[in-house]
Amino acid sequence: MRGSRRYARILAVKGLYHWQVNKVDIESIIAVLITEKEYSKADVEYTRRLIEAATDQALKHFEDIESCLDRPISQISPIEKAILLIALVELSETSDVPFKVVINECIELAKQFGGTDGHKYINGVLDRYLKGDRQLQAESR
Repeated sequence: MRGSRRYARILAVKGLYHWQVNKVDIESIIAVLITEKEYSKADVEYTRRLIEAATDQALKHFEDIESCLDRPISQISPIEKAILLIALVELSETSDVPFKVVINECIELAKQFGGTDGHKYINGVLDRYLKGDRQLQAESR
């Protein structure tokens, strides 16, 4: 049976946090994630795809979203950066997940793992990002 993408995102947040804080490779991250209680419930392949895409494209994604932030990316907490990376990967590289689902899932991740108002910040940043992205798409037509 295929696991849940919600649990995959939870593991990806943990993995991307670990990657940022400890500067380790993906295989080391996966080895740690195997011990997490969500692992048996998660779509493990989706977790790996999210982490690989996020770590491979982190600089590009942070550049893409920088104009939507109210402070330098270096001042964003590692949890919020992990959640934003997941959102950007899903918005740009996963066509089977509607953008409203991505936003909702990331808000829920921020409520679960982020600071007190982290979910509001994530919502605002993603809203600005999507408005800008849609405007660029419309202008290119």
